[in-house]
Amino acid sequence: MTKPKKALKVFLDIIEIYLPMTTFAALFVAFILQIASRYIFRHPLVWPYELSQFGYLWTITLGACYASRDDSHIVFSIAHEAASPNVKKIYDIINYSLTILFFCLPIPATVRFYQFYMTRYSAVFNFPLGIIYFGFVPFVIITICRSALRLAKCLSPSKTEGKDKEARA
Repeated sequence: MTKPKKALKVFLDIIEIYLPMTTFAALFVAFILQIASRYIFRHPLVWPYELSQFGYLWTITLGACYASRDDSHIVFSIAHEAASPNVKKIYDIINYSLTILFFCLPIPATVRFYQFYMTRYSAVFNFPLGIIYFGFVPFVIITICRSALRLAKCLSPSKTEGKDKEARA
């Protein structure tokens, strides 16, 4: 594995594994503190609720990146599994093309959203809300890139197709 590929793998591991793991741990600790402060100490805290909301957003969006890495997300594949290899390839091309299209279309609105929410702040921590919701950006970028790579793989001739053509000649 070359150095750039290794660096990219480490970077993706940080974004897709370690960052969601950290945000989930923070979410869990805040959740337990919130329950303990409210029901045991009878003195509810405000900040654990806000921290658990932010942790949830980052955990879900970045965890979804990891699920798409190894295709461990939920799929409805009855029609795909029943199809012939050529039809499966057509399904995949349509799937990846539509994914790229539908993730690229809202980019201008997303930029406006972040510009607006960088001027708004959270109630307790006083963080810009644009940073709180920023976990969506790596999710979109990674999803578009992965779909583009998979689309390119679908459109390139496979090794078995090349062997079949040579055998026919």
